[in-house]
Amino acid sequence: MRHSPRFALLGLLSTPALSAKSPKRGLVAVGNKDWPQDDAIFVREDSPISWYYNFHWNVSDTYASLPQDQVEYVPMMWGGGVNDTDFLTNMTEMIKPSSGAGRRNITHVMGFNLPDQPYEYGGSEMTPADAARAWVHNLLPLREKFGVKLGLPVVGDPRGGWVDPFLKNCSALNEDKACEFDFVPLHAFGHFGILKDRVGSFASAFPDVPLWVVEYGYNDQNLSTTQDYFNQSLAFLEDSKDVARYSWFGSFRSTVSNVGPNMAMLDPWGNLTDIGSWYLGGEATGKAAMPNDTPRTNACSAEHPCTGSDDKNAGVGLSSGRGLGLWSAAASGLVLLLL
Repeated sequence: MRHSPRFALLGLLSTPALSAKSPKRGLVAVGNKDWPQDDAIFVREDSPISWYYNFHWNVSDTYASLPQDQVEYVPMMWGGGVNDTDFLTNMTEMIKPSSGAGRRNITHVMGFNLPDQPYEYGGSEMTPADAARAWVHNLLPLREKFGVKLGLPVVGDPRGGWVDPFLKNCSALNEDKACEFDFVPLHAFGHFGILKDRVGSFASAFPDVPLWVVEYGYNDQNLSTTQDYFNQSLAFLEDSKDVARYSWFGSFRSTVSNVGPNMAMLDPWGNLTDIGSWYLGGEATGKAAMPNDTPRTNACSAEHPCTGSDDKNAGVGLSSGRGLGLWSAAASGLVLLLL
């Protein structure tokens, strides 16, 4: 899955009381050109989110002023770059700028996004040989020169027809030395059994290598099913010794969601839904992803921007709900999952 990139911060929104940082919990930052103020809600100083990525080499404009020790930025080489070193040049300048200013302590970088999938399905569509060349030109030097930890490309099958040829090609280009990696990102969309199976299969394929579930959720389901999955998966991911990090796919309004409205962390007016609030360590908000099950595709637009609340739901306060905050979930042995 992929959304459009990043946009500038207009201001902070009010949010429920949030919990301490979670070393695992992250953000798929997709950005919102029509309502850029939405992005700020996820990275308040008291947010439990400790890291984010945005499918890009550069920081999101909204979060550019945030230091790495507050919210860690993890760059991604999404695809391409077979014969160039543009990604390496950009990353080197970010890590060790020639100006001597603006250095960012980058410690992790993710490889290609779904190179085993065609563009029409959100993949970066790279052959193992092409990906190996891009890896040797752009990613391997970051590990060797700066000690940056590298994430294996995100693929559907942990050891199928793409990964093994990629590693073989990479080794051949690297003077027959293994192209080492430090963590393995993966996606997991579907019911809870799919999440458990994917974590299990990747853990078996890459024993003792940390797994990052960088996109996950139970897409296109009714609200009750989605919320039940959210809580069950959150508990699982927090407890799993194999999962080092995870990020729910839903940092957008329900009206622009491409995975169904109920996975969205924001309602049509930019308020946190129950899932959005729970993910940030808060209580249920009572804000439905789609009020009265009626799509509100025209509720907000660039021409008619919303203020963050609508007349129908104005004044609705926090209420206890079916979701669990970060630390209450952890205390109950709950965890989160990705696809």
